[in-house]
Amino acid sequence: MGGKGQPNMAEDLNWAVGGEAGDGIDSTGKIFAQALSRAGRHVFTSKDFASRIRGGYTAYKIRTSVDRVQSVVDRLDILVALTQRTIDENLDELHEGSAIIYDGERSWEADIPDEMTAVDVPLKSLAEDAGGAIMRNIVALGAACEITGFDVEYLDEALEKRFGGKGSKIVENNKEAARLGQEYVQENYDLDHLGYNVETTDNDYVLLNGNEAIGMGALAAGCRFYAGYPITPATSIMEYLTGRIEDYGGHVVQAEDELSAINMALGAARGGARSMTATSGAGIDLMTETFGLVAQSETPLVIADVQRSGPSTGMPTKQEQGDLNMALYGGHGEVPRFVVAPTSITECFWKTVEAFNLAEKYQTPVFLVSDLAMSVTEQTFPPEAFDMDEVEIDRGKLVDEDEIDEWLDAQGRFRTHAVTDDGVSPRAVPGTTEGAHMSTGLEHDELGRRTEDEDERVQQVDKRNRKVETAKAEEEWDYREFGDEDADNLIISWGSNEGALVEALDYLEDEGIDVRVISVPYIFPRPDLSEEIEAADKTVVVECNATGQFADVIEHDVLTRVKRINKYTGVRFKADELADEINDKFTEEVPA
Repeated sequence: MGGKGQPNMAEDLNWAVGGEAGDGIDSTGKIFAQALSRAGRHVFTSKDFASRIRGGYTAYKIRTSVDRVQSVVDRLDILVALTQRTIDENLDELHEGSAIIYDGERSWEADIPDEMTAVDVPLKSLAEDAGGAIMRNIVALGAACEITGFDVEYLDEALEKRFGGKGSKIVENNKEAARLGQEYVQENYDLDHLGYNVETTDNDYVLLNGNEAIGMGALAAGCRFYAGYPITPATSIMEYLTGRIEDYGGHVVQAEDELSAINMALGAARGGARSMTATSGAGIDLMTETFGLVAQSETPLVIADVQRSGPSTGMPTKQEQGDLNMALYGGHGEVPRFVVAPTSITECFWKTVEAFNLAEKYQTPVFLVSDLAMSVTEQTFPPEAFDMDEVEIDRGKLVDEDEIDEWLDAQGRFRTHAVTDDGVSPRAVPGTTEGAHMSTGLEHDELGRRTEDEDERVQQVDKRNRKVETAKAEEEWDYREFGDEDADNLIISWGSNEGALVEALDYLEDEGIDVRVISVPYIFPRPDLSEEIEAADKTVVVECNATGQFADVIEHDVLTRVKRINKYTGVRFKADELADEINDKFTEEVPA
C-alpha cells in the first residue's frame, strides 16, 4: 500500500543528506530546511544520528510540500551521499526517479543502482575553489537546488542567517560554494527527465522543533528558573532557554547531575518562581528520588521527560515511548501527579503552558512527556499557531497579605498544608507577611510540622489525593480526533505518533478503510474512552514501545481487549508504513 511511486514533485519532495557524525550533516539539513520554509513550503524533518561525536552513520531527512506535511514517508527523491553507507542505508527508500549526489573524486567508489540517476559532483574540489573544503556540503546543496528547480536565492537567505555572525566573508564564500555546485550540475547534466520542479509560495512559516516549542512554551508560561544536566535528547531545551530566559529576569543553571537539577528546581519553586527541569533516559530514574519530596511538600514543578530508547543507557539517540509506566507509577509511596504528553510540536508549546498552570493550580508535580522523535523534528507552522495573546496564566491559591488572614490558625500561624474541600491548600511565597511556614518530606500537619498522628496522616493523604479528583472535575481531559467519527475501526494513540496517523488516513481511504483516530494528550488524568471503544468493531492502540504500555492502561480502564501496533526499533513510525500495519490489523481474520 505504502509504495514509492512518484507523486507530483512540485508538491511533495523527499531529500536527505547522510554521512558520518562530524561531517556537518545536521547543519546542512537545517540550512536546507530553513531555505525551504523561507520559500513558503511546508517542512517536516527527521534525524538519524549516532551517539558519538565522530564516526557512525548519521542522516538528516526533509520532506517538503506546498501542503502541510506531518510525517516522513518511505521514499527518498534526492540523496546527498557523503559515504557508501549512506546509499546502502537508504536503498529501500530510493526509487527509479531518485537522484544521488556524490563526490566521485573521493577514495570510495559509489555503488549506485542502474535505475537511479547518479550525479557525480566534485564537492571537495569546488568547495576549495570557493574558499575551503569544509563547504563541500554547501556545494551539494547548490547541486540539489539545480536538480529540483529550487531557486538558490532562498538558500542565500538561510546561509546569511546561519553564518551572519561569522562575518560577511564567510557568508559570501558559502554563497559561492552553492553557486559552484548549481553551475556544475547545470553544465554537466541534463536531468529534465526527473521532473523535479520545487514550487514556492508567499506563505510565511515558523520552523522549530519540539524541544524549542517546549522552551518557548515555558517562557510564555512565565518560567523563570530552569535547572538541568546535559543528556540526549533533552539538552536542547536548556540550550533554547539559555540566553533567552535572562531577558525576562530568569536563570538557567547547568547542574552537576540530575539529582542536583531537580533539587535546584524544587528550591526555586519553593521560592515562588515558576520552575522546570528536563531530562531523559536514566536521568528520570535519578530524579524520582526527589519527585516524592515535590509531591509531599506540595510544590508546583514541571518535569519534562524527553524519552529515548532504554533501559539503562539503551540507545541514547533513538526513539521510544518506554517511560510511560515510570511517569504514571514512578516513586515510592502513592504520589499524586499529572502526566501530560503533547501530540504535536504545536502541542509541545501549549501543553507546556498548561503544565505550569496545572502545577501551580493544584500544587502538584507535572510530568511533561515528549520523546526523541518530536524533540529533534523541525516542522513549519503559521505564526498564529503560537498566539501569545491566547496564553493564560493561573497561579492557583497563591495568597498575599490581603488574603492570608483566613488561613491563619488561632495563634496566627500560616496553615500551609490546610485541609480543604478541594484538596488544594493556600500557598505563600517567602517574604509574604504572616506567611512564614515550614514544609518537609516527612508526613506533617497543617502547619508543616512532622507528625505520626494517625488521623492527621489520613487527612493529609486524602487531601493530596483529593486534588486529583478536583482536577478531574474542573479541567478538560479531552482527546484530539481525526478521520471518520462514525467509522467502525478505531485507532488510539498518544504522543508523537499523531502526525503519522493523520497522514496514514489518506492511504487507508484509498484502500476503502474508514478509520476514526483518537490522539490522547492526557495520560493522567485521562479521558474515559469506554463509549468510543464499545462503539467500535475493532480498536487498535499504536505506540513506540515493546509491551504496549498505553494499551495496558486502556484495557485496565475499559476491561476490554484491544489490538496493538508496537514499534521499538528505535525509529519513529512512517505514514505509509503505519497504514500498511493498520490495514493488516483491520483486515486480519478472527480465529474461529
